[in-house]
Amino acid sequence: MIQTGDLVMLTNQENRQGRTKVTAVTNRLIWIEAPSEVATLKTFILSDHEQVGFYFFKEKGKLYGFETEVVERQNDPLRGQRYALRRPKEELVQRVQRRQFVRVPQLLDVAVHPHKTGFEPFTSVTLDLSAGGILVLASQIPIQVKEELELTFLLPTGDGTTHTVDVLAELVRVDPRETRYELAFQFTRINDRSRELVLRHCYQTQMKNSRRGTNPFT
Repeated sequence: MIQTGDLVMLTNQENRQGRTKVTAVTNRLIWIEAPSEVATLKTFILSDHEQVGFYFFKEKGKLYGFETEVVERQNDPLRGQRYALRRPKEELVQRVQRRQFVRVPQLLDVAVHPHKTGFEPFTSVTLDLSAGGILVLASQIPIQVKEELELTFLLPTGDGTTHTVDVLAELVRVDPRETRYELAFQFTRINDRSRELVLRHCYQTQMKNSRRGTNPFT
């Protein structure tokens, strides 16, 4: 299930969240690059036998995770610091609820286009965002639950520029709101660069909201 080149998320006991890449997989070990903190991009060090949470996306954007530990460290002259994590048995890898991802309120313009089910494209706004999905406010319900459509939105990157994010998304929930609808989507196809930028944006927004005393989960 885990492959060389996969982008993954790690959390440690200090509640630091980092992104990294799998460099090798054996029957017993998963080798990764040194993780960089999501919000700051600064590399942080893992200790021998440190317990970490390991999260990754597979199968149409479904999130999986497991608990593991650092069993070896190497300072590779070419690749830099690398870590070997204990590889769990397949039955210990569990599907993770997307609500466990950082989700932040976010008003962005979004373009909605058909994928397989035909409807007139339209534009609307988002209500919140996470690395796993998005909530859109719309005046119509263009598809049925479990069907897919295409979404395009511009994500602020923090340096005064924006990044165009194109995703394939599955409708998972519809909540009526007076004359409109809240449409909850999970991403089923998003490239690694876009997911990384969305993830970083969400953590940076969460940190700003925390400093302002705002709860990003309400």
